[in-house]
Amino acid sequence: MVKQRWPKPFNKMARPRVQATDLMPVSDDHAVLFLWRDGEQLEDRSFYGHLVCMLPRGDLYPLFELHYHPSHKGLHCKLPCNTSSDYKNRLLPGAPELGLKLLRRYDPRAANDRAALIVFFCNAVGITISNEQDGQGDLLC
Repeated sequence: MVKQRWPKPFNKMARPRVQATDLMPVSDDHAVLFLWRDGEQLEDRSFYGHLVCMLPRGDLYPLFELHYHPSHKGLHCKLPCNTSSDYKNRLLPGAPELGLKLLRRYDPRAANDRAALIVFFCNAVGITISNEQDGQGDLLC
């Protein structure tokens, strides 16, 4: 992951062993981005999905974050609901968090498990994956 390639706030997430997709538009006003951190042990890995609203002048406003940490918390999401914070061009620190249930543990290093987490994310936010095959395809709102 290269800092200059991603817009704020994602440029601050660039660090060793972090990989990311491009910012992918899913509608005229919305985009998604997926990041995963690789590690030697499963507990050192993580997966993140972000749904953002694209504002005028290139600003981004986060609408939904999905986090998966095998080492702690498991799967959870964050939403900017009932807060007075301005999250423009930021992540969602301090935003309400919801725990989610998974039927099994996933390995963010494994492409099939990342694809399953992407499908979970898309189902949670109402994004359809056209031509879906193992989490691959076109994302549509």
